[in-house]
Amino acid sequence: MGLINIQSQDCRDLLDIIDNLRSQGLDRYVPLPEIIVCGDQSSGKSSVLEAISGLSFPSKDCLCTRFATELVLRRDAAVSISVSIVPHHSRTDVEKQLLLAFHADLDAEEPNIGPVIEAAKTAMGLVDGDVVGGRQFSNDVLRIEMSGPKQQHLTLVDLPGLFHSGSATQSVNEAPVVRELVLEYMKRPRSIILAVVSGAYEFANQLVTQLAREVDARGVRTMGLITKPDKLEEGSERENAFLTMAANRDVVLQLGWHVLRNRGHSTRNATPKERDANEKEFFTKSGSPWLALPPDHLGINSLRPRLSTILMDQILAQLGPILEDVEKQMKECKLGLERLGTPRETVLEQRQYLTRVSSQFTDLVTAAVQGSYSNTSFFGSVLTGDSLDSKADNCYHRRLRAVTQNRLAQFAKEMHDRGRTRAILGDHFDKDKLGKGEIRRTDYIDEVKDVIVNSRGRELPGTFNPLVVSDLFRDQCRKWGGLASTCVDSIVGSAFWLISDALDHIAVKDTADKIMRFSINPKMAEFKEEMLHQMQTILEQHDKGHPITYNHYLTTNVQKARNDRQKERLRLAIGSFVGSHLTQESVTTIVKRLVPDIEEDMVRVAASDAIDFMEAYYKVALKSFVDNVSVLVAELCLVSKLPSLFTPDMVYSISDKDIAQLAGEQEHATAERHKLMEKKTCLQKCETELRRLDKHRGTGVENCTSGAKAKGQEIIILKPGTE
Repeated sequence: MGLINIQSQDCRDLLDIIDNLRSQGLDRYVPLPEIIVCGDQSSGKSSVLEAISGLSFPSKDCLCTRFATELVLRRDAAVSISVSIVPHHSRTDVEKQLLLAFHADLDAEEPNIGPVIEAAKTAMGLVDGDVVGGRQFSNDVLRIEMSGPKQQHLTLVDLPGLFHSGSATQSVNEAPVVRELVLEYMKRPRSIILAVVSGAYEFANQLVTQLAREVDARGVRTMGLITKPDKLEEGSERENAFLTMAANRDVVLQLGWHVLRNRGHSTRNATPKERDANEKEFFTKSGSPWLALPPDHLGINSLRPRLSTILMDQILAQLGPILEDVEKQMKECKLGLERLGTPRETVLEQRQYLTRVSSQFTDLVTAAVQGSYSNTSFFGSVLTGDSLDSKADNCYHRRLRAVTQNRLAQFAKEMHDRGRTRAILGDHFDKDKLGKGEIRRTDYIDEVKDVIVNSRGRELPGTFNPLVVSDLFRDQCRKWGGLASTCVDSIVGSAFWLISDALDHIAVKDTADKIMRFSINPKMAEFKEEMLHQMQTILEQHDKGHPITYNHYLTTNVQKARNDRQKERLRLAIGSFVGSHLTQESVTTIVKRLVPDIEEDMVRVAASDAIDFMEAYYKVALKSFVDNVSVLVAELCLVSKLPSLFTPDMVYSISDKDIAQLAGEQEHATAERHKLMEKKTCLQKCETELRRLDKHRGTGVENCTSGAKAKGQEIIILKPGTE
């Protein structure tokens, strides 16, 4: 990693732009690169901030870290220290104005940050101790801006110290609050975690190490900082453990470790220069075990530029992804505002809004019915590059034509595979191994004989009453109604799913729900009733009528069935004599087997013929039934009518009272529009800055970090408002 050039104006301008984006609230929507300082209480976090900034912080963690503190350091000819509060977005407008009014300028010669922090705590409404209804921690941010000729270009966010037990000034009930606040910052994917670990305590017992592992298991964006190394007993196992860790050989972190020796109680009044001298003496004294570590991993003088380089590398690496996130959020914001539409206070505005909703709804449903899925924001995209897009799977249910076609194809297969009440098999099947609903033809003929006997009319012996075919067919198609109803219900459910998604996509939820309840649901009930009526009509012609067809396919199937049985007898007869010597007796036997024996049981002959005709008619009727369900029920009674559910013409006929009921804006919709407008304004301002950076990519990175340049990242940084 190359070290940062602290004289670089480009780097300063880039940090200023990122800070400006953060101050405008962009990090509320898009995570920004930052270094967050985390650690347990009494880990030495305050001393670390003092060493980095030269500003004296109160020594008690419970006093100064009740909220996040943003420390902004910049090199400038003028020396200044300015303190302000950045309100959390959850604050009311009145609270935000009061907190934004908080401001303090400190004397750079003798800065005393303690009273300012106390005043900020009061402004945020924080209290000490376990006071009923009182707040001890805040989501607001205290911003300290320091500039001077010797300052480093660096921005840090110091977080409240983690703790287990309570005290007179803090309640144990606040421990989970602090933990969640710290975790919220740690989980931001572009945050660099500066985990402060005290040498005065066992490493494993410090909460910050546990949380860092939870959010950054591979140690990609965590840097460890060991404080109070002078508290380690020389030659002890714990000192050896911390030395191994500082060398990045135990808890391995991609950004490595650093060691600081800060002021102790006896040297609490030492000047920054005295503090730095004492630290240098500690690390460089003869025989010090810390001499084994790289010099740039020890002391404050190397920590400042090291942190600056880490932050700059992170910023340069994340500029592109940040812009992509902003663009994505802008699109989502735009869709949200389009869905809400313009404010709807008058009846005219409400009617205009509802007309737009109905028009867009009709367009979406028509596209779904026609199978035209060019609106990828609603229907998804099947392919992204050379690979399938998972979004297409998530949006498949909206592609109603595809869903309907596939479901009807499945219905046709189900009817073919499972539509028969009983499958009639050949006599060569083992009777003991037949499955449920399966029967051999011989056994089925025996059953049909009884039907023929009980249905005798004036037909000659050996023939059958045509009504027998009706009885056999009705018994064979008993499953049709159930299979068809399941299919139709599935298609109706898919239509409801499409309609609901289409309304949610273009209308605010309250309006979408009301349109569903008061307009669409009654019409869908009519459609479904018509479908059921049509389904019953189709079923009744098979259930109560008699077989009617003029399709030659009927006699073709009868002949085919008889020919198939004849061929099977021929195959068996020849197969039994292949390879044997054909005597005259054998030839006679073959002829007898090819020509079936005369069946003397005339009822059995009639039963066999009746089965042939029933099975032939079943195949003809099956195809007709599947087509009728697909066309007359699914298509004509439902799918083709969906675009007429809620058209613009219908909106004009709705009374003013009902229009207000359907499209009147609720309080939550007004609040949502306000949030989206606030978000849009923020994103637009920040997008302008980011696009200007992206537009001016070129040379000049040598003025920033050699580490970033080694990765091939080049950029010219412009001050806000310049071109």
